[in-house]
Amino acid sequence: MLSVKTASELYKVPKTTLYDLIRRGKLKVLRHPLGRRVLIPEEEYPKLQALSDFYASLEQEEGEEVRL
Repeated sequence: MLSVKTASELYKVPKTTLYDLIRRGKLKVLRHPLGRRVLIPEEEYPKLQALSDFYASLEQEEGEEVRL
């Protein structure tokens, strides 16, 4: 299981995006019973990888020159 912060750093996805997906129910989490901390279970890792790939493709497109 990963914390939101760790998942954000590992997969290079903004924390705000992860919290938004959690809030909308698109990313399942386990909530710690004694606090506000949430953990992302392993079953959600493919979604994190897909998000990582998406953000990597956006960065790659920004780096490419547009030729006319």
